Order: sequence, then C-alpha cells, then structure tokens
Amino acid sequence: MTGDPESSRPRLTKIVLDVLKTHVPSLVEFSSELSRVEGVSRVEAELIEVDAETDSIRLVIEGDNISYEELEKTIKKLGAAVHSIDGVVVQKTGKR
Repeated sequence: MTGDPESSRPRLTKIVLDVLKTHVPSLVEFSSELSRVEGVSRVEAELIEVDAETDSIRLVIEGDNISYEELEKTIKKLGAAVHSIDGVVVQKTGKR
C-alpha cells in the first residue's frame, strides 16, 4: 500500500511574519482572529514599534498544516499588511 499522497506532502508548521496593522483591532483581538485560521494552533504576537496610526508587529504562527493563503487573507481583512516573511518551517510527514 502506497499510503495517502497528502500525508507525504510538505506542511507549513511555522511562519514568522513582519506585519503592519492599525491600532484597531487590539493585538489580542488580532491574534485571536488569526488563531481561527485553518491549521493554526498557536499565535505569538510581539509589538515592535508604534507610531501615530499603526503598529509594527512580529508574528510567530505555528500549527500542523497552516493555510498561508487563508492566513494572508485574514490579515488583510483585519486591515493589516504583511511586510515580510522572516522565517518558515516546513515539515514532511509520512513515507515516500
């Protein structure tokens, strides 16, 4: 038996993002919304810089199989923008 082809597909398990967001929603609300994204099990948010209208934050998002597309869409829906992807961890599970 060859197994499920999805089980050997690389999975995004951690991503580090530099994000620019407005002051509203709060960092707690923003992080809570991101935790609802498919595959996300943990969101760590750190405030890096504050100016008159925006917050620069560093996000560390972890999970089993994070949907980056859904994550990015949710970030935009919350009025924020991804400045850069500063790190990723991709894992492959199962046998070839």
